[in-house]
Amino acid sequence: MTYQPLPPEQPAPEPEQESAKGNVLEIFEKIGSVAVPIAVGMYAMLYLGLAQVYKVFGITPEQAGLDQATIFGRLIGTLIELFLVALPGVGLLVGLGWLLNLATRRSVGRLLHKLREQPWIAATAGALISIVAYWAYFGTLWELSGGTLLVAVALVAIFGLLVPFRLMRRRNTGRAGMKVLTGALLGIGLGLMLVAQMVQGAVDIADNGNGNALLQTVGFQNQWATVGDGDGKPLHKDSPEERFLLLGEKEGAYVLYDCGKQETFRRSVEGTTLGMIEFDPDFSDPETGEVKACGYALEDAETEEQ
Repeated sequence: MTYQPLPPEQPAPEPEQESAKGNVLEIFEKIGSVAVPIAVGMYAMLYLGLAQVYKVFGITPEQAGLDQATIFGRLIGTLIELFLVALPGVGLLVGLGWLLNLATRRSVGRLLHKLREQPWIAATAGALISIVAYWAYFGTLWELSGGTLLVAVALVAIFGLLVPFRLMRRRNTGRAGMKVLTGALLGIGLGLMLVAQMVQGAVDIADNGNGNALLQTVGFQNQWATVGDGDGKPLHKDSPEERFLLLGEKEGAYVLYDCGKQETFRRSVEGTTLGMIEFDPDFSDPETGEVKACGYALEDAETEEQ
């Protein structure tokens, strides 16, 4: 029988190293507890917003050939891009706070710590952050504005958020729940604001073909093409250069939008030819810069016939 020598004992980690590791883990835990609810709330709103975008054209994302996996991938990419855009701004705020705390010999840090320990102040801060969701909710879905919007938001903030948050601060589990709820409501509010911009971009595409950068971010394909029959003859003989918005393809048929007639229709792939395909075309007048309707070619042809 052979005996293996025992491995040498590892020196116990120094208290400073343990403290440093604990601080790093605590930072990641705090970031995750805030970032994850925000991301979930924004994802849910962006998913509903994508459905609203296709509703402008009278169809659903599934009717345009988008399955759940495709939608999930596009929206995750959107969240990643938003994260990359927001990260420098958050880092700048953290850096400025660190410099301010250093310049005041940590007085700012001690003051913030004391404020966080005050239940009513912490509850008020959480309510103010969470009210972003209801501000966007009442403003976009209920179409409230002015004094009516302000009164509705104030009532929700005081009676629906402030008092419950104060009661939740009594226990550690309540504090954690308040943090998750605040992050989720913030994500929903930001998502609703983005949805309003997405729908506005879809309306612009339906009217004149020009969308916005946010629609590109969520993966909406603003793709236009000339369309002909199986023999290559244009659908509009009087306007062969007329372009149609290609919304998608499903079950062997293209889903197309005719801006001149403001209608969506389907054509079989075998009986359709596509030409002059272009992403995000410019429908504005090259001389005056005026944005014309995307069906201006068809409208001009009808005017000439009259």
